[in-house]
Amino acid sequence: MTTLKNYPPFLLEKSGKPSVPVVLASPHSGTFYPERLFHLTDLKLTDFQQYEDTAVDRLFSFAPAMGIPLLSAVYGRVWVDLNRHPLELDPTMFSDSIPSQSQTDSPRVKNGFGVIARQLNANKLIYRKKLSFAVEQERLTDVHLPYHAALESLIKKNLAVFGKSLLIDLHSMPLLPPERLTNGKMPDFVLGTGDGAACAPQIAIAAAELLRDAGFSVTINLPYSGAYTTLHYGRPALHSHALQIETGRHLYWDCKHYLPSENFNTLWRKLSLFMERFLRVLPTLPL
Repeated sequence: MTTLKNYPPFLLEKSGKPSVPVVLASPHSGTFYPERLFHLTDLKLTDFQQYEDTAVDRLFSFAPAMGIPLLSAVYGRVWVDLNRHPLELDPTMFSDSIPSQSQTDSPRVKNGFGVIARQLNANKLIYRKKLSFAVEQERLTDVHLPYHAALESLIKKNLAVFGKSLLIDLHSMPLLPPERLTNGKMPDFVLGTGDGAACAPQIAIAAAELLRDAGFSVTINLPYSGAYTTLHYGRPALHSHALQIETGRHLYWDCKHYLPSENFNTLWRKLSLFMERFLRVLPTLPL
């Protein structure tokens, strides 16, 4: 999809009143790119698709039926990265000035992966020339800010109704290079707690045990511990917890053909059982 501009900034699926203090969010599964992007770059849609957490929201599409709201991105991550602070901006990308309070020293910005990414990787710059921030800031006002306003509203509703909340931030990961493997093995899932800052450790431990019982290999905070969303909304002292879940694409996605693999439906069923069991354990955990 590349032609229409005015797509909504997010999709929110829910059924009735929330029955559990949990919110699922998928900030990188968006697949829509405005036509203007293709006038600013020499890259192709297939290049951008490699940067998506493709279909990870569909893997958890059972959530609303369980009383869990599911908030999903619409726009592709290349257009605007919803898992970044809105001021993680790279001044070298723009021909005009950016806000003075911009977080230009962020490690993600320095590596080219700010809220508006400079590159897909070290060999693939996205834009053929500098952008105008006066124009491109609409990516923040029209997409980033509404998405996070919706997410914050869901969390606040949980805190008001239940006195506690758990945000599960959904991502997917490609096959990792050898230097990023743990004990030389590709994990099926990586659970991120912001190195303990974003949620009670018992939450991640319980989730990891349930996933391992289902036959998956799981690490915690290695090599991903969580980024902006996890650290921004994870406030355990205020009973607001955030857990990032990275699902290996090798479990469900055919990257070569950009299609669900033959294992997609099996993983969907296993994850629905995992969530059902996790919700039974949740009342015993320190939220």
